[in-house]
Amino acid sequence: MVSISTSPHQQASTMRSNANRSQTTTASIDILNSEGIRITNDVDCDMYYIGGVQVQFPFKPYPSQLGMMNHMIRALNKAQNTMIESPTGSGKSLALLCATLAWKRSHAMKQKQLLANISQIIRKFCKHNRSLIVARYAENWDAAGSAAADAVGIDSTSGSDPKAKPENDSADQLKAEAPTTGTSAPSQDSKKELSNSTSTQSAAVLQERALISRTDTVDYILDLAKFRIPDGLTDEDIATLTNYKEAGDSVGHKPRIYFGTRTHKQVAQLVDELRRKTPYRLRTAVLGSRAQTCIHNRASKASKNGESVDDACRALLDEDRCAPFQSYRRLIGNKKLSVGGELEIWDLEDIVQLGKAQFACPYYAGREMAETAELVFCPYNYILDPGVREAAGIKLENNIVILDEAHNIENAARDAGSFEITDQQLSLLAYDCSGMVDERILIVEHRLIMVLAETLQNWLQGEEIEYEYRDYETQTSVWPKSNVSVDDLLRFLALSSEVIHRLEAAYKAIEAHIKEVRTQKERLNVAAVIANNRESSDDYESNANNNIKQSTPHISSASQRLIEGLLRVLRHVGSTTRFTRDYRIAAIRYPNPELRDTNKRKRHSVVVQPFINTMCFWTMNSGVVFAEIASKARSIVLTSGTLSPLESYASELQIDFGSTLEANHVIDPKRFFAMSVECGPSGTPLEAKYKTTNLLQFQDDMGVAVAEIASKCPDGMLVFAPSYALLGKLSARWEATGHLAAIQEHKEVFFEPQGGSKDEFNDMLNRYRKHLQRDNDLGKPSQRGAVFFAVYRGKASEGIDFTDHYCRTVVNIGIPYPAFKDVKVVLKREYNDSRSYSTDGSALQSSPNQQPLLNGSKWYDIQAFRAINQALGRCLRHKDDWGAIIMLESRFTYPWNIARLSKWVRGHMLIYKSFNDAKHDLNAFYDFRIKEDFVSEETTEDNTSVVDLTLN
Repeated sequence: MVSISTSPHQQASTMRSNANRSQTTTASIDILNSEGIRITNDVDCDMYYIGGVQVQFPFKPYPSQLGMMNHMIRALNKAQNTMIESPTGSGKSLALLCATLAWKRSHAMKQKQLLANISQIIRKFCKHNRSLIVARYAENWDAAGSAAADAVGIDSTSGSDPKAKPENDSADQLKAEAPTTGTSAPSQDSKKELSNSTSTQSAAVLQERALISRTDTVDYILDLAKFRIPDGLTDEDIATLTNYKEAGDSVGHKPRIYFGTRTHKQVAQLVDELRRKTPYRLRTAVLGSRAQTCIHNRASKASKNGESVDDACRALLDEDRCAPFQSYRRLIGNKKLSVGGELEIWDLEDIVQLGKAQFACPYYAGREMAETAELVFCPYNYILDPGVREAAGIKLENNIVILDEAHNIENAARDAGSFEITDQQLSLLAYDCSGMVDERILIVEHRLIMVLAETLQNWLQGEEIEYEYRDYETQTSVWPKSNVSVDDLLRFLALSSEVIHRLEAAYKAIEAHIKEVRTQKERLNVAAVIANNRESSDDYESNANNNIKQSTPHISSASQRLIEGLLRVLRHVGSTTRFTRDYRIAAIRYPNPELRDTNKRKRHSVVVQPFINTMCFWTMNSGVVFAEIASKARSIVLTSGTLSPLESYASELQIDFGSTLEANHVIDPKRFFAMSVECGPSGTPLEAKYKTTNLLQFQDDMGVAVAEIASKCPDGMLVFAPSYALLGKLSARWEATGHLAAIQEHKEVFFEPQGGSKDEFNDMLNRYRKHLQRDNDLGKPSQRGAVFFAVYRGKASEGIDFTDHYCRTVVNIGIPYPAFKDVKVVLKREYNDSRSYSTDGSALQSSPNQQPLLNGSKWYDIQAFRAINQALGRCLRHKDDWGAIIMLESRFTYPWNIARLSKWVRGHMLIYKSFNDAKHDLNAFYDFRIKEDFVSEETTEDNTSVVDLTLN
């Protein structure tokens, strides 16, 4: 329940005045609790009581923000998983940050109070049940109790606190009595001996022992209470102890928050939200890639030479050639990054700048700081991918995981649980292990891995594989087949369960060897750096061989990653594992692209293999990796502006969601116009299916409709098509018929480049933005503008902010179903059909402890509508924005398809039989909004603090 006891203006005034009275005059940080989260008065905030938690918020929340914060806090209180869909521009990220951190502070204080209550109950028990305490703790104070006492500063021999004043023991001599319950106690024969052994022990000492062994004492009291409530205690006390026991290890644990989003850019935006708009201050860290953080002269530029920054970094470490790595702890101790420092909340750019200034590695410094941070930001693949998660030191047990921009989480989880390896990589792995055998290092273990790599390489390159899928130049074979199971294939490759166990044992030995070698290297390197007081990488590298002894060799980091990935999937595909039916093994063969690069072949003078062969382990079940995350985390929160349709997440991820929320848009419905059109200007049905898109009538009517919209739409306009093939087909026809020229009379035309680099796309996008900004500066939005043609799931459909004049209209052509004949799509549909409900409502082949899935057709539909919802979210980015959403697709006149759109759209969709009917209302909307824009320029209040809520 959201409780706000006064009017917003009264409350703002009251909260500020109360806060000001509690502030100190010497520091900006004035409220501190045991959790370490502080409230700074550098950010002006109001206080709201939401779900029983005090939430500091920088301005009056939108109703949707209050709903999100209430929903979030309730889910965290119940340790539930939840989904929250809130349209872009609704202040979602700010609301989630404030709610989560407010809950974290509140939870810490409640935990502290609970432990205080437990201690008080134990003291009461000790006071009124002295004989039971003697029986329990006088004689049975073993090594474990002694260690616990040492941990809290108690003398384990006497049990006394060194700082406490001595008490008169004789006044508190205790007699040993057998408990009147079924709990174990000393025998009658041992009472005298027990009494003698405790004759010098005071009640205070035994009470301390009972407090130190808190969990054991609580169990003891609850055992006694099964027969009779011990003296001095009440039913309420027993209920408190019962709640404590049921909470288990979570009591006293300080939940860490892992906030993951899709890209590093979005991580930076979240950090900026926290630092600039919220009053919460706590230890934070950002996990970034080497490509973002490397400051080494050579490694940081590796990508320019076609190499991986990751591999270049690891190679330098293996060769002891990275001076910044040796100094990374210097960066951790920087005062700017410490509690209360100006960069206590930092992003990657901050730590990279500091790293350059101190010549210390930001990458490894950030990873170590994340181990003690209370809030960790990262791209969400760091959380999903088991290998990356382990390498980054991410600990999920009883912690909170928030995954923003989670609309692609099902696909991302499947990718994280899959693994692919090429014959070239297998060759390098075999060569690496062969070198270790020649060096006489762990001969048996390295030879076992070498034989595995050679076996798989020979099989991939052989001719016995029969490829049943052929697409242009790519051939694919998939197991299981009708006559060959996955187990049959593994036996053929000599990968029995016993062999896999031997491989795992071998790699553990290899991994231990590598850790030991690296530990020795680090010790030598640190000593060398201190001795020589080096300050530059050039000095360090030029003298490395003179200062560091040659260490024992080991396999490369790249080989390590290959072995880890391979073993990870082999654990799942065996016949005795939980996920054995969730994997498909594939062999793919396609022409080596280097064959076409004659210059490269001449330059390197090497023989190029005609084909690239890849062995793939594809999981069809997102739960392979996500169920493990859910089993460890206290709560998982999935959030995005476009989660809809919601029905597949629970079954696909194999977790339960205690609640879901679909928030309304903050924008006034009068500020956007949503419509679907059944027929084009000449009456042709606008149904963009494969057959109809080849009809010239369809192409021409679509061209006329887009040109008509472009003639009236002010400023920017986005047009999304299901594929580059259809986009190319339409543009070619429109160029021949003059429809493209008609569009160009009103708009500059831009096309999203197919398969281009990120730089190429960004260049196109910048030209589109500059053109629109120039027209906007000239104050003529209705005369000119630009149109950007793009595809669903392309670069323009996700993560790009087309706010205000950059997009006043989104036109949607067709429904972007995944490629029907794509091998992975075919396999996924078949898999879901085998794991779905049958017609009588029972599950078909659902494995134990796994939820039945939606059938293949429903899954296929959902993928299309999520892509549409993501494209729709490109415009209407804040409450004062406005625009039109136009579905040029007859299938969006059907209620069941409209129901799959995001909540904020589906409730306002207008359906038109013909485009000519729709055009009149659309033009009226444009005219009204253009006039309103000119009027509002002179009267609009300053809404900067609200507009700045916009995030990609």
